[in-house]
Amino acid sequence: MKAFFLLASISFISIIGKSQISPVTFGPQIGINHNSLSASVKEYEEIAKVGMQGGLFFRLTLGKIIIQPEAVIGVKRGELDFVYTPEGLLPGINDLSATQELAITTLDVPMMVGYQFLDIPIIKLRALAGPVASIIMNEKVSISKNEGLTDVPTTNLVELQESALWSLQAGLGVDLWKLAVDVRYNFGLSYIDASSTLKNNLFTINVGFKIL
Repeated sequence: MKAFFLLASISFISIIGKSQISPVTFGPQIGINHNSLSASVKEYEEIAKVGMQGGLFFRLTLGKIIIQPEAVIGVKRGELDFVYTPEGLLPGINDLSATQELAITTLDVPMMVGYQFLDIPIIKLRALAGPVASIIMNEKVSISKNEGLTDVPTTNLVELQESALWSLQAGLGVDLWKLAVDVRYNFGLSYIDASSTLKNNLFTINVGFKIL
C-alpha cells in the first residue's frame, strides 16, 4: 500500500511538473485601443479616440517560436472634422463645419507569430507580428457637432464597408507570472469605407490571464 501511494505521489508530481512547462497556454484578455483614422482625402481632418476590447488568446510555444491566434471583440471610435455646403448655397462661400463620429464594433482574429527572446522563471519577453482579419458586427455613424445646425448632405457622410477588413499587427509582449501584457500597433491595410478614403490605425494595450 505504501508503494502504491508513493508511486501515485510521484506520478502526480510528474503531471504537475509537465503542466508547468507545457508549451500550450490560453486565457481571456482585456484592453484598450487608441484608434486613429487615416484619410486619403484632404476634406477630412481625423481625431483619434479611445475604445475598449476583450477576448481570448491561445499560445503555442515551440522552443523560442510562438504561434498565437486570438479572437477579440473591440469597439473602435474616431471622429472626422469636415466642411460642407448646405443645400442651395454656394460652395466655398457658405461652407460650414461639422464633425461626424464613427463607432465600429468588430470581431478581430489576429494570427500572431513571434520570437521569445527572454525566458526566465519570473519574466518572459517576446516580439510578435501577423495579419488580422476583422468583421464589422455593428456600426454607427452620427453627426456629433454641426456649426450650421443644417442637414449635412449624404455625400459627406461615411458609408462603411460590409466586407472583411485586413490589417497587420506588430508589437512586444511580456509575461509576469500569470499575466500576459501586449503592446501593439495595428496598420490598416483595407479601407473601412465604401468610397475607399479611410483606414483604421490602432495602438493597443492588452492584459491577459493565463489559465493554463
